[in-house]
Amino acid sequence: MKRVAGLLPGLFACALSGCSLFSHLTWTHDDKAGKEPTPIVGAPSKHVTRVAQFWFFSDIKLQEDHPFFKEVSKHRANVYRELRLPPSDTNVLVYLFDTKESYEQFLQRNHPKLPERRAFFVAQAMRKGATEDLMVYTYWSDTIQKDLRHELTHAMLHSVLKGVPIWLDEGLAEYFELPVNQNGVNPKHLENLRQAGGRFNLDRLEKLEEVHQMSPSEYRESWAWVHLMLRSTPQAKQALLSYLQDLRTNATPGPLRPRLANVVLSPDTALQNHLAELDRKLPSGTSAKR
Repeated sequence: MKRVAGLLPGLFACALSGCSLFSHLTWTHDDKAGKEPTPIVGAPSKHVTRVAQFWFFSDIKLQEDHPFFKEVSKHRANVYRELRLPPSDTNVLVYLFDTKESYEQFLQRNHPKLPERRAFFVAQAMRKGATEDLMVYTYWSDTIQKDLRHELTHAMLHSVLKGVPIWLDEGLAEYFELPVNQNGVNPKHLENLRQAGGRFNLDRLEKLEEVHQMSPSEYRESWAWVHLMLRSTPQAKQALLSYLQDLRTNATPGPLRPRLANVVLSPDTALQNHLAELDRKLPSGTSAKR
């Protein structure tokens, strides 16, 4: 993803899935050992809770056994396990604003060029030679879990990969924003893709360089290609997993489509058939609303 003014915004919001693995959680409050990151001036900072690599800064108090934190842990484990990526210890700073108004006021002061969204992932370059600061901004709402699943997926990918093509970054975030029991199936995306006539162009997606080049249709198609690779055949999944492994050491390993074409006869037709099968298997009366 190409940086815009030093920022990498994740433009569509999402959520988290459940977990009871407290062994993955490390709780810290007002840590004085020098390990706690320094929060941004003006951002929430009264309460600090650490969940593995994620540092949550908030002005509202959450109990340590809150389901929210369990779901964060489960989501992290699920993403790294599914993509066969090594868990990272790179800090990700998550700023949870108590209201939409305080969140919007902060963004207007600090990132006035960002569009209106419920949540953002930002990778901000530090001094030359240093690593990026990985941050997520969001606020408490009915969609907080969904919003964070999407943005934390971005953060995890950028914490272990040298680079992530914009279409793949968003396609994976769209896939993992859904509750685990949905197996990555987004009924609304399926409905819109069906109405659009099922025309796909992975070559064009792979030429995109900036997030503002992606319209909702590009998000849907990116999700569809990711779902095909993760949920159709072992060979298609391996094409994606090996590509991600290359991205660990090479930010520009070339396009993914040729690798997929080596293991899937006619990728476009395969995607059409895959989506038709998903659509057929949707339970009767399934809501298309996200």
